[in-house]
Amino acid sequence: MKKLTAFFLIFILLFTAAACARSASGTAQTARGELRIAYDNALTGELMTYFQANQACTVTGVLLDAETDYEILAETAGVALVKDEAVIGALEAAGWTETEYWTDAQKKTNDGLFGFTVLNSPKITETAKTASKLLTDWLVGDGTYERTITTVSGGCGCSRTETKVTIKSDAPELAKSEQFKALVNP
Repeated sequence: MKKLTAFFLIFILLFTAAACARSASGTAQTARGELRIAYDNALTGELMTYFQANQACTVTGVLLDAETDYEILAETAGVALVKDEAVIGALEAAGWTETEYWTDAQKKTNDGLFGFTVLNSPKITETAKTASKLLTDWLVGDGTYERTITTVSGGCGCSRTETKVTIKSDAPELAKSEQFKALVNP
């Protein structure tokens, strides 16, 4: 009888521990948007990893080169983040247009930071438009949003604490960093 009681007690403890571990894993944070970005400088691709992490937007990058077919690019990328005038001209000739999400104040701030030209694909989707707005706001330091962070503590007591935090764009600080100095306009 003692063995049977011990077996049930162990079973209940293992079941409780498994349930606690499962609930402690929490819910995965979902992305706020998804964007395929074309750019003309490899360093811009590195900058986009910061955008992705800071603004919870899934980013796929496409580095433009001499082999790029700008007509096909419109099918696969929603936004171009470029600086080279020749690339800007080629994209505009293929039907790309300057994003409508920039305010005059944001354009002026952008000129003082990275100085990117942001162009929208002629075939941009609604999802990409939403994510493009996240990108333009982030580039000039206006991008903010609230996220709930859940902390689990207390072992099997499974004490959960939810904290709301405001995430703010880190692009202006990145523009001042040595890492992205080559992208900043003189």
